[in-house]
Amino acid sequence: MDFRFTPEEEAFRKEVKEFLDKELPKDWPGVDPDCYHEDAFPAIHEVSKQIQKKLAAKGWLGLTWPKKYGGHEQPLWKQMILEEEMTYRGSPGLDPYQFVGGMGDLLLEFGTEAQRQKYIPMMIRGEIKGATGMSEPNAGSDLASLQLKAELQGDYFVLNGQKTWQSAAHLADLAPVYCRTDPDLSKKHRGISIILVEYQKTPGITMRVLEQMSGLKAFCEVFYDNAKVPKENLLGEINGGWKIVMAALGHERAYGVMLLLNIRRDIDLLVQYCKETKDVDGVPLSKNKIIRNRLAEVAIQQEVARNVGLKLNFLALTGGNVTGTANTVKVLGGVTTQRVAQVGMQILSMYGQLGPVGGNWRQTDPVKDKWSVLNGRFKHLYLSTICNTIAAGTTEVARNAAAGALGLPREPKPAPKK
Repeated sequence: MDFRFTPEEEAFRKEVKEFLDKELPKDWPGVDPDCYHEDAFPAIHEVSKQIQKKLAAKGWLGLTWPKKYGGHEQPLWKQMILEEEMTYRGSPGLDPYQFVGGMGDLLLEFGTEAQRQKYIPMMIRGEIKGATGMSEPNAGSDLASLQLKAELQGDYFVLNGQKTWQSAAHLADLAPVYCRTDPDLSKKHRGISIILVEYQKTPGITMRVLEQMSGLKAFCEVFYDNAKVPKENLLGEINGGWKIVMAALGHERAYGVMLLLNIRRDIDLLVQYCKETKDVDGVPLSKNKIIRNRLAEVAIQQEVARNVGLKLNFLALTGGNVTGTANTVKVLGGVTTQRVAQVGMQILSMYGQLGPVGGNWRQTDPVKDKWSVLNGRFKHLYLSTICNTIAAGTTEVARNAAAGALGLPREPKPAPKK
């Protein structure tokens, strides 16, 4: 594997950087790659919509998708460079629920021709926002336990039940919703189907926004009360949704790469702060041996993990088996971001606990937040990164999947209680 980029690839990277310099607001502080900021703050949501439209105008949405649907059939490395630069800068606008292993790729792989012709062009034009309807109160990492019922009645599926922890649902237009269409099959994963739901156009759906421990209101509980969805919105085969589940989770666990790219910006912010800030003796924090060692440790950890992410991209480009590496990156993304947040809070000490919700400069109060450091960014990271070892499958699940890809035996099940 060659880690070097070609002159053509570096030229595209330069173009993306120049685009971001021009289009992002001045002094843009950056947002997390999970869309939580833009889903919680209307002002950031508006920036995201503007950037998405401009990405569409540049031909950078659906970069690798077929031209017959409005895509551009560009090499996968272009998509990877675009994701890397936008993620490092904390730029919104590249909706992961559509474009980063989201429902766009699922539609291309499992959708009918009619579904692709209807939805893919809308995504590429930047006209809609996506979401994903997976988790339920009793079905998280064990997604096969989901209970949202979808009953086929004539030309419609009638949905009844609940989803929870659903990102972006209150702002989304379209989502693949994971349903149980046959509760009587002997193996529970065989009775699952995926249905494309247009949230804004489907009666019988109500939502309640949930506040996360970070203070961001970006998740939703979604309730279905006899919500009718046309049967042609079935994605794939009825009761055959488990292979789509596996494909979706494989894409989602590669999200660890984006976490690792985004956290590099926070390491750089922390290093710059330590260079510019002096202790009580007038010595820059960057001269403190313990602080230097801690910063070096997280920088090395991030760089090693990023290289595993580059390996994942290489395997994707060359048609290799990505299962083990994708799950490894998922683990590294979670633990590395948590470690950076912990080190940041240790260095900033009590000042690290101050700052606005989300660590976002648009909410900074010059009086209330007078003593906050880095706009409360590390307070936000300390709270928000806790979910990075839980969301998209727990670290324990990812470790087991990575072990299975290495040919190691499955984790033994606990003995039944007597």
